[in-house]
Amino acid sequence: MSITRHFSRALLVTAVSAALVACDSATHQDLQDFVATTKARALKTTSVEPLPDIKPYETYLYKADSKRDPFAPTLAIDEAIETADGDGIHPDPNRRKEALENYPLDSLRMVGTLQRDDQLWAIVNVINNPDSGIHRVITGNYMGQNHGQIVRISDEQIELVEIIPNGLGGWRESETSIALSEE
Repeated sequence: MSITRHFSRALLVTAVSAALVACDSATHQDLQDFVATTKARALKTTSVEPLPDIKPYETYLYKADSKRDPFAPTLAIDEAIETADGDGIHPDPNRRKEALENYPLDSLRMVGTLQRDDQLWAIVNVINNPDSGIHRVITGNYMGQNHGQIVRISDEQIELVEIIPNGLGGWRESETSIALSEE
């Protein structure tokens, strides 16, 4: 048994030696060529752009000597109290609301004008609500959810004056317009 065991070990050592000889560097020349060309290509294309110059941060010292205090109300307190008392501008609570006052101004589109007997009518459509139909408005009509009254109609736009809250319990007027829509 020991002879077969020595013979098996000798056979195993011979097989391992033959495998190592088969892995000789001369037999893998194609692999070595591929590695060399890949390294050469990587060296040619690996150019890193330089970092941009970083500008130093300039500090700003805020001096509110001549500027408005950002935390103070924009309206005078006396004006706000007067407006809140009801003596100033305010919407008419007894006025009957018109159909276009149910929609915000950004959902209304001016799509054209009509003129009849020196009276210019604006044609208004409510977007995203096909059931509302097309509306005709004239100067003096109301539209939008902020008590907006039409003060002027031209071929290009509808001009309104809205009555909006001033943030201090009163009201103020704000001018806005709806331009003729291209759609």
